[in-house]
Amino acid sequence: MKLGAQLSTTRGLKTAIMEASERGLSVLQVFSRSPVGGQSKELPKTGTVSAWLEQAHIRPFFVHAPYFVNPAATDPTMQERARAVLAEEMVRVKRLHGDFLVLHPGHCQGIGDEAKAAGLEILAGTLRYMLTRPGIILMENTAGQGRELGSTFDELHELFRHLGRIRRVGILLDTAHAMAAGFPLHTTEDVTRFLGAVERGVGLNRVRGVHLNDNAYPVGSHRDRHAHLLTGHLGLPALKALLREARDRSWPLILETPGSTVEAREHDLWQIEQLL
Repeated sequence: MKLGAQLSTTRGLKTAIMEASERGLSVLQVFSRSPVGGQSKELPKTGTVSAWLEQAHIRPFFVHAPYFVNPAATDPTMQERARAVLAEEMVRVKRLHGDFLVLHPGHCQGIGDEAKAAGLEILAGTLRYMLTRPGIILMENTAGQGRELGSTFDELHELFRHLGRIRRVGILLDTAHAMAAGFPLHTTEDVTRFLGAVERGVGLNRVRGVHLNDNAYPVGSHRDRHAHLLTGHLGLPALKALLREARDRSWPLILETPGSTVEAREHDLWQIEQLL
């Protein structure tokens, strides 16, 4: 099974890669720049990063898009800004030898079905613009906080309808977001129902990985606070079932539980290793 975590690059990308490798992780997720804004930082040389990843046996390598832009923005200035930043991010992922860019769908500008439909259409336009650059984008299901798009697989189905034949967009499942959006994950049967909803909405064949997180807030709360595994509302039978599904479907698992180092996730890693 491919197991990894999101790690901070504060001490440098090489440090994050080697930290993951030393713990025996084979998957890594990072931000290429501050997720909350500011100037993008200079990247290491492309060949150097490739050598680090090869030495550490890290694959796949995920890069998460920053949060400070809204890819579904209606305002023309905000929309232009989002597209410029995210297109640049596609280039940065390629320079980092990343496999995927992970993206949240953004927020619609209004309330109700019409506002959501308009937001999804704008989002599809942003994705098409991003895909003028090489690379693969993974859309993450969301908690549905406020006007957030992508908390239901019907909404994500609509997004893929807008994209038509485009094949370089996939799905990254987040278990904390799924619970917040109303999917209980307590039992084996819950996992079966959840994956059934994914299959009906977007197709399990589009799934390229899982953010394996617990949520401190209750199911259906539309509130997202990642928690360490089995300390929130994720049940042990569901966790076992998710691990089986990930193994059988060759889905990489990425921990985004609290903390930014391997050490902070040690208990989560131990929990998983005990269940494998």
